[in-house]
This record gives sequence, structure tokens and C-alpha cells, in this order.
Amino acid sequence: MSMTTPLQPTAAPRGDDGPTAPVVVGTDGSECALEAVRWAAAEAARRGAPLRIVHAASTAAHRGVAGAAPPGLSRARGVTAQAFTVARHAAPTVTASTETVTGDPVSALLRAAGDAQLVVLGIATTGAPDEMVLAPVAQRVTGRSPLPVVVVPRQRHPAVGGSRPVVAVLGLDRPQDDEPVADFAAAAATHLSRPLLVLHAEHGRPASWTADPEAWAARHPDLTVTHEPLAHPTGGRVLAAACPTPLLVLGAGHGGLLHRAQDSLHRWLLRHCTSPMALVPPPDRRSGLETPEDALASG
Repeated sequence: MSMTTPLQPTAAPRGDDGPTAPVVVGTDGSECALEAVRWAAAEAARRGAPLRIVHAASTAAHRGVAGAAPPGLSRARGVTAQAFTVARHAAPTVTASTETVTGDPVSALLRAAGDAQLVVLGIATTGAPDEMVLAPVAQRVTGRSPLPVVVVPRQRHPAVGGSRPVVAVLGLDRPQDDEPVADFAAAAATHLSRPLLVLHAEHGRPASWTADPEAWAARHPDLTVTHEPLAHPTGGRVLAAACPTPLLVLGAGHGGLLHRAQDSLHRWLLRHCTSPMALVPPPDRRSGLETPEDALASG
């Protein structure tokens, strides 16, 4: 079941190969999810992309008594209508659609990622009551998505001022994982008209343009980039060096033991970071190939 409604009667921007892929945002009606909808709508506007609002509701498919409408259908419509209204206020020029699907939210969002360019989720942080529900969803989606996933926390502070940079953290995962993180962070800083701070968490890695400031300058001559070392990159050190920021960009990691979708550092950051955080998947997951760690994480 889906409902598509344009925020204004204009066609979605098209690329050379067809319609522009949408930005997908998950919503469950919570304030955390609505904060993610606001962020996703603004990001869709920056990218010239449509917005696809997805709500997973397992009860929406259950039949009512004597042919009545499913008991969960009314609530599902209310959730998507509220998200649509929030998106319209955040970005009036964006074309948006709302879709209610049956099943668990992780599976629904991963299916939606199949034809999207970005997935956006809301999450509670720092011990909020709904964290036990929302945090595992974010962990499982970011641990398995072939697309970058931006996790937007509940807004607790004023918007980050224009002088604060986008921050990329390199060196947390395998060397080959750094390039997609660097490319995503550079594009985000350009879209947001912000400088970029690159934190290098490990030295002595194989040669790559991501470790060379001159290569950065050659690839992104119009972007102001600052490089700083980050010794012993615990979660607390990462946040102390990076936040507040309009966007913290890092690799999505490779899972952990006991079928966990995220390792301990990424789980900690998801639970405590109060700035929007983009987790960029490794190249093999983006190309449809799973590493042994990814296979373990996804069960």
C-alpha cells in the first residue's frame, strides 16, 4: 500500500539515465523520526532529488471485523500524513511520496534502499526512553545497507552555526573504506557550503590520496579542508574532536561478534552522538559483495 503526493506540481529532476534516485527516510511518528524527515527533506532539496517517506506497520495489513478497514490503517495514515506535512514545511519545493509497508522497519528500509541514493533515520540518544527500540533499528540498517545512511538525533541544541565544518573520520576501518567516506564528506561539505575537517585516526596506512593534503587540494580545489591527527580514536575522542558539526561522516564498519550489525565503536557513537552522522558502507557492500564480517553481522 502506498500513497504518492507531490509537494508541488513539478517533475522530479532527471539524470541522463532516467529519474533521479530518491532520498528515503523512515518514520514511525516519533519526534526523533520527524526530525529525520526535516533533515531528509532539506537534503533532498540540496540534491535536487525526490523524497520517499517510508512507514513500516505490521498491523496495517490485518483485516478488521466483518470487512472493516484494518485497525492499524488509520494510525499508519496519520503517521505518514504528519511526516508529509513536516516535509512540506521543511522543503516546499521537493516532490515527496509516502508509503506504508507491512513488515519490520529494518527489512522495509533495506528494500527501499534498492533504488535510492541515501537513507535517513531518526534516533534517540543519551538514554532517552525510546532508545532501546530505535537504536537497534539504526544499528541493523547501517550495518547492512548498501547505501550511505544518515542518522539524525533528536534536536537538543540550536542549529550548528555556519562556521562549523563537516567532519570526516578516516582510518577507523580498512584502508580501502576511506575513499568513499572522503568522497561523501567532500560532497556534503560542498552541498552545505561548509569547510571540511578531516580527522586521521591511524598513521602508517598504505598510500592513498585520502592521506595526502596535496591530493585533497587537487581533487577539491574549491573546498577548504583542514587535516588533524586523531590518536586513540575512542568514541569519546571522536565526538570531542568533531562535535558539534552539521554532519559527522565515517565508515559504516563491518559488524561485530554475536551477529551484531555494528562493532562496539559504531554502536557507541550511534547511542551518544548528538550531531547528524553519515555512515558510509564499504566498497564491497556497495557493489553487492559481502565480506565475512558483513555476512556474520547480517546473520
